[in-house]
Amino acid sequence: MTAGGRWIQSCFAIVYLVGSGVVRAAEVPQVDPAAAAAAERGRPLYAQYCASCHDQPTGRTPHREALLFRAPVAVLRALEQGAMRPMARGIAREDLPAIVAYLTGALPQSQPIPKPIFCRGRSRPSPVGPDDWPDLGRDLANTRYAPRSGIDAQDVAKLELDFAFAIPGGAAGPVSVVGDRIYLAAGTGEVMALDAKTGCTHWTHPTERLVRSVSVATLSNGRTLVFFGDGRAFATALDARTGKPVWSTAIEEHALAKVTAAPSVFGDRVYVPMSTIEDPLQHVADYPCCTSRGSVSALDAETGKILWKQYTVRDEPKPLKDQPGSGPKLSAPAGGAVFTPLTLDPKRGAVYAATAASYDDGYWPDAQSVVAYDMQTGARRWARMFKTPEAVEACRKSGTESDCRNNFDFAAPAVLQTLPNGKEILIAAQKNGMAHGLDPDAEGAVLWTTRYSKGTDLGGLMYGMASDGRLAYLPISDTPHSFAQPPGLPGGLAALDPSDGVIRWLRPAEEPTCAWGSEHCLSGSIAAASAIPGVVFQSSSDGWLRARATGDGELLWRFDTAQPVAAVNGVEARGGQLQGWTVVAANGALFVVSGASTQAEPGNALLVFRVPPPH
Repeated sequence: MTAGGRWIQSCFAIVYLVGSGVVRAAEVPQVDPAAAAAAERGRPLYAQYCASCHDQPTGRTPHREALLFRAPVAVLRALEQGAMRPMARGIAREDLPAIVAYLTGALPQSQPIPKPIFCRGRSRPSPVGPDDWPDLGRDLANTRYAPRSGIDAQDVAKLELDFAFAIPGGAAGPVSVVGDRIYLAAGTGEVMALDAKTGCTHWTHPTERLVRSVSVATLSNGRTLVFFGDGRAFATALDARTGKPVWSTAIEEHALAKVTAAPSVFGDRVYVPMSTIEDPLQHVADYPCCTSRGSVSALDAETGKILWKQYTVRDEPKPLKDQPGSGPKLSAPAGGAVFTPLTLDPKRGAVYAATAASYDDGYWPDAQSVVAYDMQTGARRWARMFKTPEAVEACRKSGTESDCRNNFDFAAPAVLQTLPNGKEILIAAQKNGMAHGLDPDAEGAVLWTTRYSKGTDLGGLMYGMASDGRLAYLPISDTPHSFAQPPGLPGGLAALDPSDGVIRWLRPAEEPTCAWGSEHCLSGSIAAASAIPGVVFQSSSDGWLRARATGDGELLWRFDTAQPVAAVNGVEARGGQLQGWTVVAANGALFVVSGASTQAEPGNALLVFRVPPPH
């Protein structure tokens, strides 16, 4: 039995453990001594109060090892006020953090949770407009490009911090901006609506679940709703004016299924990507891996009714035959998680999903692929897989630290881009550093393939590119498993011509300097890029935000988001690593979330930048 631990990864956890029985990542960082001591105190408490349910779980109860991938503050919240509160009644409150440390390998945050400063008076939210940033990709095509952001390229160097907001419980994910409101999820499990001018709070909605991001859409009946998925595989809609729930629908029953990317909305339908965190558990000796699958679902936006659902791995998992020994029985196929936003193509009536690995390392159709589904019926139209036995063999001969399983994943959404000649193309890039141009009119036929980075299991493109029609801007992660800065400065930003796949320019990573010190001070650009006319915003794991000219990548402006600043809600906001979908440009402001999607150097900062008016 492991004494606890955690894996760190940008979009799903990658484990390092302080006990035995689990395959370790190479050169793992040292565990915090206070957390290790607390974990030892938590071991007998877990055995007394928790083991009977979590060591041999049934139904939606997660396996003990699955809790390694939950944020410590979320586990503590579940024990204190969430689903586990009835089971924790016999445990002294001061002992709960020790159980959390045993399960997750880290102590929950001890700093006070900032309280919201509520806005005076009531205001109605604006319907979603063409210049807003209502979801992760900004538009249905996932271009992350704001053609009318209200910020001119020549003024980017003048950007100044307007205000900061300290996100309760830490940053969970990015924001969506519609009109004069900011919508976001907090580390406490709350979904919140803030005023975009002042940072005051219009409303909060408690979920008691892990929510990472939200989408906002105005339906045909004129009602504006906030949509999100959560760590229990539910999709939920809230009224954007009040924050009151409209509906909540359970999409998947598996205990390890979760929604990591916000839903996409078109018309009166909500399309929800489903992820799963079961993959790392195949390294756990007593875990019967694997039985969870990714999926794509369409829901009625007004009622939450499931209209269709398609698993990315189409065959249902079944126990494997002729398994030797008395260990746990293994099953396959499984996997095909969709932990990235979907891409919607109303012109062709298609939904495109970019998927991750099959958990048995097989070549199951639609895993590690770009898959097209019919928007109306969910019927699978076509799929394009780029993992081949030859590619895997070449990877294993290359001497990379990867086991060459996960680096064929698609960790970022496909981008549907219109070229200058009017032709449309799908751009998709993998962790292994390969980018592909696909023809949406020819069942995803490959038009070109380009290597844009070395690639690793945590490398290549991790969260998303930005594309302005002329060039696509791909942040490069290439982060090693050790999470220690290696020689050679992995990272950088590549500008790719979507018409032919040629790299027009490439800016290498800069030497990282981190406000928190040298540990976890990495140069890789794990976070998604964002763009406005003439400018692309690049975020790096050293906490620095950089604005570069789209013509040649020249540095125009930069800001250290990890430095502490006073927040409008009365406490200190402090950022961390820039990961996830960090930057939103809308309505004359730049909205940056620092410290989300990481357990290495988390933060709680929402930073809002504006160009000051002329004197």
